[in-house]
Amino acid sequence: MGRRQAFGRLSLILLAALVASCAGEPAERARFPLADCRVAAVRDAKSGAAIAGIEDIALAQNQLILSAHDRLAVRRARPGEAVPEGGLWTLPLAGLAGPAPAAVRLLPEGSVAGGLRPHGLAAEGRRLAVVNRRMRPDGRLDPVVLELDLSGPRARVGAILRGPGFCALNDVAFWQGEVLATRDRNRCPRSLLGELFVRADSGSLLALGDAGARVLADGLAFANGVAVLPDGTIAVAETRGRRVRLSNGRQLAVPGHPDNLTVSEDGMLVVGVIPSLWRFGLHLLGQRARAPARVVALDPASGAVTWLFDDPEGRLLPGVTVALLADGMLVAGAVRAPGLLVCGRRA
Repeated sequence: MGRRQAFGRLSLILLAALVASCAGEPAERARFPLADCRVAAVRDAKSGAAIAGIEDIALAQNQLILSAHDRLAVRRARPGEAVPEGGLWTLPLAGLAGPAPAAVRLLPEGSVAGGLRPHGLAAEGRRLAVVNRRMRPDGRLDPVVLELDLSGPRARVGAILRGPGFCALNDVAFWQGEVLATRDRNRCPRSLLGELFVRADSGSLLALGDAGARVLADGLAFANGVAVLPDGTIAVAETRGRRVRLSNGRQLAVPGHPDNLTVSEDGMLVVGVIPSLWRFGLHLLGQRARAPARVVALDPASGAVTWLFDDPEGRLLPGVTVALLADGMLVAGAVRAPGLLVCGRRA
């Protein structure tokens, strides 16, 4: 393929992405209007530094577990350069009442080989699983799944799970004694241009156990968030498919592109939604200061959609990727922005 043909193909892909991202749904009245929400400037309890890029959140015994790292800095780093670590923090729900909640690191910096740059995470009792996008000496990402034991006075890494194709790991969940992991695509190009040409339906769902990794489902349209419903049904967000796929065969339509999933106390799926992949991508790459943000709840039985939060211009917390409902509040994190979105009676 010549350079002109390649450029033409790239232009068509970008145009199609732009058109698709602009095909939004009519605005609906969200359960949590913007006026009832604020951004809590979460800081590290020891250093006082602001925590940004809280891409995923889990809830464990009235404690929020926060996964955060500077993905833009990682992408911009050159081989041989030091890339800043991210971290895992714990934050009491009650701490969200203050203007600058203090979060405590679970693992000290420098304690994990290859660096701690956490992505998707899941909590079950005193167990924590997290995708760690560690970095090899040649500058390439080499993700693994860390299992942490939180039962003692300090968090302890109990296991490190590795396997083929882990370069594309995205999110995790606990299921029947194993760890589920989504693989958003079947290969990992080294450039953004290469990522544009990866097939959209090459994602998969893996089960990680003592016998290694096995594929539970494949052909997924960019497998992203994963969660397990109270009845054991597995839910996987297909970001490019604009749907959540259930292991019982149902497919739930999403008003936008689903990212991370959590499960509410009443068994609803809470979905961090990307309204525009185009604007989200530019925001992630540092080309736009803001990106739209949306959160919805899905009824797994009927597929009914309840709009929880909608910020078309990303004025409060741009680029929301995850949200959960807890103690009458909606709490959300974002891919780059500092702090947490807090909506509800304590906001």
